[in-house]
Amino acid sequence: MHHVGTSENDLNDFYHDDPAPQIPKNKLPSKFIATGVLILGSILFFQGTFAGNVSLNSGSGVEFGQGVSQAVACSGETNLTLTPRSSFTNGSPGAHYLNSVTVSNIPDSCFGVDFTISAYNDSSSTPLALFNGTSTAAVIYNNAGTFSRGIGSTGMTVESSTATFTATFTVPVAQSSNVFKLTIQSGMHTPFYLLTERGPGGGTVFYVADTPFACGPTLAEFCKYLEAAPTSGTNAWTDASYVWSDNTTVEIGATAQRRVIGTGYANTMAIIGQSATPNRAGTIARAYRGPNNLTDWYLPSIDELNQICKWQRGRPWTSDATRCSDGAMNTGAGAAGFVQDEYRSSTEYGSSSAEYQQFGDAYSDPGYQGGGGSKESAIRVRPIRAF
Repeated sequence: MHHVGTSENDLNDFYHDDPAPQIPKNKLPSKFIATGVLILGSILFFQGTFAGNVSLNSGSGVEFGQGVSQAVACSGETNLTLTPRSSFTNGSPGAHYLNSVTVSNIPDSCFGVDFTISAYNDSSSTPLALFNGTSTAAVIYNNAGTFSRGIGSTGMTVESSTATFTATFTVPVAQSSNVFKLTIQSGMHTPFYLLTERGPGGGTVFYVADTPFACGPTLAEFCKYLEAAPTSGTNAWTDASYVWSDNTTVEIGATAQRRVIGTGYANTMAIIGQSATPNRAGTIARAYRGPNNLTDWYLPSIDELNQICKWQRGRPWTSDATRCSDGAMNTGAGAAGFVQDEYRSSTEYGSSSAEYQQFGDAYSDPGYQGGGGSKESAIRVRPIRAF
């Protein structure tokens, strides 16, 4: 598993609350906001509204006012500039909303962090909802100078350019007249992915958990995502058929019979612990490295395999327990390569058999899970990884 570490110095850099320099009053039009030039972690108070100099017929966000700049946190001596924009939404009555925020002049020293932008009114320490009705934090990930949405930021788009990003709220909900101050902070990056996006291992994310689940070779770690090995591109995987193990007569027991999401890695290690013969279902899955040369691929448990089947057949998620069934085979981006056949799991059923799942359209029950799959039979394999 890949983890991002921090040092004490890193943590000290993540927050700054030096007071913003005072802006001469003759530079701020009464009742109008200045362009917010915010630096990481500092707070600039806006004692007007975002309603100034807005063309109601422009159809786009409008930049306005003047502000200040200061070098703090991960920016070192470089000034970071934060510019808010408002847009007008028709209604009864219509209103101006905080529509987007641009942060520019971001140096390389800020690579790898999450930027978090929040807004507040003048009477509460509770942040205002910015988008999605209730989302109070806009999180943007700085991936070596390429900016993208961070965790919890569905409903926001991010436009990335050199040393600059613009976060735009699809449906903004913070009225400009209510925004009294904005904050921007930097912190440790938390992975954020959506279904069908490319995962860190180069595969396709097919499962996103509501809450983290136990994972890893000893179930001592916590993960939120599962990705399936890619079947195109560099180091692509082919869904060939393999026997389960080189030991097909002796039951491993509980350490290889786990079913739930996150346990496939531990199952696979138990299989290999009994027999490490190459080119078997467990060993071939563990030997896979993928496009990004990661070493934590494994043979999925039966419940993980069921999630792959549901995603692959385009079934809407209602619960982890919902069985894969019906639906056409998904041949879209990232899904090609699945075969209408049985797929092997790492969940042992007994001394000579292991669980499998049916992916085939030609069968009366395409989501069927069986415990009678002989360990000696060659059944198709697709490695996955959790993160």
